[in-house]
Amino acid sequence: MKHFDSRSFRGLGLVLLSGASSCTLYQPLLNMLPAVRKPGQGAVALNGSFPYGVQGTATLSPLPHTLVFAGGGLHAYNVERDSSNNYARNRQYEVGIGGYFNVKQTWLSATVGGGRARGYRYGKFGSSDSGGGFGILGLPTGGKARWTPVPELLGYYNTRFVQLTGWWQDARHPNQEIGASLRLNQVQFTQLTLNGEVQPLPATQHYVQLAIVTQKPLWRQLRWQAAASWDFSSPLIPANAALARAPLRVWAGLVLGPRQARVQ
Repeated sequence: MKHFDSRSFRGLGLVLLSGASSCTLYQPLLNMLPAVRKPGQGAVALNGSFPYGVQGTATLSPLPHTLVFAGGGLHAYNVERDSSNNYARNRQYEVGIGGYFNVKQTWLSATVGGGRARGYRYGKFGSSDSGGGFGILGLPTGGKARWTPVPELLGYYNTRFVQLTGWWQDARHPNQEIGASLRLNQVQFTQLTLNGEVQPLPATQHYVQLAIVTQKPLWRQLRWQAAASWDFSSPLIPANAALARAPLRVWAGLVLGPRQARVQ
């Protein structure tokens, strides 16, 4: 396959980073940290997302008002790779550090971190397939547009982020906690190949991620949680934005860690 020039690749980059459900190379993790409330405490969360995603996150407080965390996840589309199926895999990890404090019954944290990801797609890409962004991508060649099959794409990217997280007790339901998180995420591709040939890298991207979570106790320090997350291009940096909007992601999982003290 011929190497695409940078002008042709711009169209491809927009398709790749265009919020196409579970099928895009870039996939955000659920940006929600389980709370730790004093030194020596730790917490672990395991979540699954519909339709094909799983991730785990662990936090630890080594010092007063200080936390460290690490997480990782896998997103998938289809279980088999062959000529009749579109297939995608994304795996990534992240680590970070930050601080936390309590204001009455509200837990607040501010963190920074970064990570590394690998995205792989096998199939046909483009906007002609409304079921997830697959199809045939038209790329200009020699001044004329033509339909060119794009069967295999592999990319690696780094992430950097700043994040605010809050947890508070539901006043009407004392056993229920509600959480919310806001993250500004920077995504920078470091390697991209199309059918094994190196391609020009897209510009650095910036995304805003929002998440809302509710959780209730199951047994002792074990709780179940349900979450919804949404990510979109940052309006503060429009020149580098390629993701206009992304579908709402729904998560469910378990958390093991300290609970918020009840209001007396």
